[in-house]
Amino acid sequence: MASLEFMRSMSSTPDLDSLVALVPRPFALFDAEHRLLAANQLAADLLGHALEDLAGMPCKHFFTGLAGACDGPESCSLHRALIHGSRLIENIQNDRLGGPLSLHLRVIQNQAGYLGVLLEAGNSMPAAESQLVGRSEAMQNLMTMIERVAPTQATVLLLGESGVGKERAADHLHRHSRRVSGPLVVVDCSTLGENLIEAELFGYEKGAFTGADRRKIGLFEAAEGGTLFIDEVGEMPLAMQSKLLRALETSRIRRLGGTDYIAVDARVIAATHRDLAAMVQQGQFREDLFYRLSAFPIQIPPLRERPDDILALAEHFLQHSEAGDAALPLGPEVCEMLLGYQFPGNVRELKNIISRAAILADNGPLRPEHIAFQAVRRGDIDISAGRIPRSRNRLSTERILAVLQACDGHRSEAARQLGISERTLYRHLQKIPEY
Repeated sequence: MASLEFMRSMSSTPDLDSLVALVPRPFALFDAEHRLLAANQLAADLLGHALEDLAGMPCKHFFTGLAGACDGPESCSLHRALIHGSRLIENIQNDRLGGPLSLHLRVIQNQAGYLGVLLEAGNSMPAAESQLVGRSEAMQNLMTMIERVAPTQATVLLLGESGVGKERAADHLHRHSRRVSGPLVVVDCSTLGENLIEAELFGYEKGAFTGADRRKIGLFEAAEGGTLFIDEVGEMPLAMQSKLLRALETSRIRRLGGTDYIAVDARVIAATHRDLAAMVQQGQFREDLFYRLSAFPIQIPPLRERPDDILALAEHFLQHSEAGDAALPLGPEVCEMLLGYQFPGNVRELKNIISRAAILADNGPLRPEHIAFQAVRRGDIDISAGRIPRSRNRLSTERILAVLQACDGHRSEAARQLGISERTLYRHLQKIPEY
């Protein structure tokens, strides 16, 4: 992605205006204090600004047309996008444009603390349903890979452990594809037997088998003009694999009990937590289907390999729970517990832990006794019922202030080094009297 490459290539004293102008999409560059350093003409036009007026403009003024800085992190569009490090959709009241504006914001931060923001106008979609959450380098690379392949027609194979978010990745890919106006249809092979998989994928004619009292279209037909997501494709029986291969190769299917072939136009995304290459060697998966599905494989890393995303995900799940902001900020001990756990169930397990904790917190802050992990053993560490070995004062006042001083007061960089969101850092700073 051009903006990501731009952020990585920035020198300490770049010709910002010239560089930003090269980004082929609406793009703006802010410093760590959310003051505008540069923007391209596409971004200025999108928000109704004159390009020559933008230098030094606060983010609030840039997004809303209202002079002055933001009242605080809760009201700051840029801050809220930075928390998640991913595309966030908001209804922004922009007085210059005469009404609310829906924006997709994608924030990229480099080591110097600069914030690069991609802007895209679009229809509102619930943020909880539309975004991949994460600020780690692994998640940023994943989103870049997805958004590069999305506009093509290539078949994509999503690989990763159970619970890493393969269905969310498929949804993100579909939303950024040219098929976004069509349906996203999901089938989970692990929940269906061989006969049911065939009937679900290809449909059947009336009288095809006992109980088939009417014609039913299959999911290939239901996904016409859109995307068919085949989850846990590694669980598909061998007999069905050959039929799936034929459908992929010919873009035609035949309903059970039918005689005519039907042309279908559906892009296929497949996913599995299994090692398909090993299954091919063992004769459990067709080699030709493996190569057909893995035209563009994408590996989704487990949560334990991207710890920088743990607290961002936890805050995201809290914000979309019934407890909402009442449970925030996450206290130091809760942060420490979450960061010290390995999450064998990945993002799905984290979501369940946070959902349970939010219920127990009863519209109050989350405390260590609200966090309960499944009993597991990781090496020499026994993790059970939320009690784990941990060092004291991980987020002590002294540590926070020391990291801030080392970062020259840049809160976003300090939050990254502390392994927390900037919002959580801001809440902790509010509790420090001398700050």
